[in-house]
Amino acid sequence: MTETDQDQPEAIPMTSDGIPLVVNGRKLTEVEVQALREAKARRDRIDARADVPKEKGGADRDTEPTRYLDWELKGRAVDFS
Repeated sequence: MTETDQDQPEAIPMTSDGIPLVVNGRKLTEVEVQALREAKARRDRIDARADVPKEKGGADRDTEPTRYLDWELKGRAVDFS
């Protein structure tokens, strides 16, 4: 092997949607691949929500993240949905 061959990592086989078929030298089962697909879909949905622009003039939700879509108004949690 030449020095440049050693620098190149071995190609990891992947599914068409980018899920690896081998992890730590072990071939993944179909159940494991499906679990990775579902986790990727969840992450994609979370990332899509993060792209929504922030509300202008709205409540500061970072101060009390446990309110789950409730707004705190004068010490009371008010749900407008």
